[in-house]
Amino acid sequence: MHDGAAHGEAEGARPPARVVAGAPPAAGRATCARAAAPPVAAGVTVAVPRAAGAPVPARVAAGRARGGGRRAEGWHRAARGVLTVMLALAVVVAAGVLPPAARALPPTGFFPGAAPGTAGLGPATSGSALGAALSVWHRLSTAAGPGGDAVAEAASGGTAAARQRQDAAGDGEPVPDRPPPQDARAAILVDAATGQVLYERNADATMPMASTTKIMTALLAIERGDLRQVITTSERAFGVEGSSLYLALGEQRTLEELLYGLMLQSGNDAAVAIAEGLAGSVETFVDWMNRRAQELGLEHTRFADPHGLASRDHYTSARDLATLARVAMANPTFRRIVGTREYRMPWPEKQSERVLYNHNRFLWRYEGATGVKNGYTSAARGALVASAQRDGVELIGVLLGAHPTGMYRDMAALMDWGFARFAPVELVRAGETVGEVAVTGGRQDRVAVVAAYGLRWLVPRDEPAPPVRRTVEPEGALPAPVARGARAGTLVIRVGDQVVDRIPLVTARAVEPLPAWEAAAQQLGGWPPAAVGLGAVLVLAAAVRWRRHVRARRRWRRRVAAFNPVWYAFRARDPGAD
Repeated sequence: MHDGAAHGEAEGARPPARVVAGAPPAAGRATCARAAAPPVAAGVTVAVPRAAGAPVPARVAAGRARGGGRRAEGWHRAARGVLTVMLALAVVVAAGVLPPAARALPPTGFFPGAAPGTAGLGPATSGSALGAALSVWHRLSTAAGPGGDAVAEAASGGTAAARQRQDAAGDGEPVPDRPPPQDARAAILVDAATGQVLYERNADATMPMASTTKIMTALLAIERGDLRQVITTSERAFGVEGSSLYLALGEQRTLEELLYGLMLQSGNDAAVAIAEGLAGSVETFVDWMNRRAQELGLEHTRFADPHGLASRDHYTSARDLATLARVAMANPTFRRIVGTREYRMPWPEKQSERVLYNHNRFLWRYEGATGVKNGYTSAARGALVASAQRDGVELIGVLLGAHPTGMYRDMAALMDWGFARFAPVELVRAGETVGEVAVTGGRQDRVAVVAAYGLRWLVPRDEPAPPVRRTVEPEGALPAPVARGARAGTLVIRVGDQVVDRIPLVTARAVEPLPAWEAAAQQLGGWPPAAVGLGAVLVLAAAVRWRRHVRARRRWRRRVAAFNPVWYAFRARDPGAD
């Protein structure tokens, strides 16, 4: 009862002293209070005011602390409730429920210092005021207990959905010309289909690449190896340091299983095992890697090992990594492997399965992510090559020398900016008829040609489309017969003054050849009459001459058959001279 009375006091008020009749006065109580107390019956408790400056009993102090903590917790919950309402209003605004005049939050991308639970928030929830509110709200939710992170994650998913709806509606604020800043030494964002550079910073600076090296290792293994090939773990592969698949010495795995371990688990032992299994030695495989880099035109790249642990003589640039990723992602097998989040392989030694989880956090956190590889060393810091697809457009981003954990947030912000800033413009459709080429000796003298594949170009949404020129370069007249799909020329696409692609042209249909006499008549039909008459006279004269020659030879053969030496000795002339 006494504790409950203490809890109900106002903060800062002194609780009344308690005096029990028949008991000696407590130490420290004021004598004036004891003298003024009226006589009471035994066992009755009387509240007497405490003198100023008198010490507070321990139980009273503890009650005050508990009361203050509960009041602070109440204010804490109230603040969380207000911020939750603000977040809900932001989601409603982003969803387009309110009229356009009420939508005042600027889409500025990821807010700095976002908590992991809110790392996926996009332009619809990232105004400066709202960003601060979300940051405080997340801290309050986390401090409230284990359920705070779940609430933050739910809010992140809701605002991400709102962002998608805002992007689909297309009525957001204009997107800035440049993306949010990144904590990286080099960055680039390109279109995966065309290689068009949307953003770059220090893209040609050479620097270490860490485990993004394994993109080339996997690509070469897929191009040169058989996925069913069995590879035995050597002593060199067993002893390699760093991230590992934990292969046992002498353990046998197929190339496909090692590739999953290489790209998901980032196993350095798997990289060495693949190199030795395909090339016979790590040094030979590294030579393959450098030659393939030259074929791809990677001017600022050199490999010294298949896993990326080396820091000397092992470097690349953001532009070269983007080019390599474009080529690798065009390979269906590579694309399937790097897009896998979880892979299970048999583990006969333990009669169970070995479960591999993809270390690329971007693949787990960003909606639409399709690959490709992350890495970290003390020399390289964080390295991330990522790809994502949205509305038929796939972008590839590269960050080098980045913060090892913040690079995922920076990459997400870069991707969001690219998808929001640029829109595809179709330059040519696959199978579109773009011209005709001549045919000789066929039933048709011309045949239509079509583009072998389509092409689009990304342009800023708030800018007019640039001028596009399409030029057909035929390979000359095609001799009949002509098959459908035969190469007939090249379509050169120019955007402004830049040649963006050279698309092969193929025939739209087959062309059958003409019979010999029709072909001759067709050939003569284009000659002038005088030339035709002269040609006929010459042909007739040649025919007469040939006829006389044939008849003379026949006479000579008959005389030889009936040879008469006397006649031959006294012949007047040689009949063959006729």
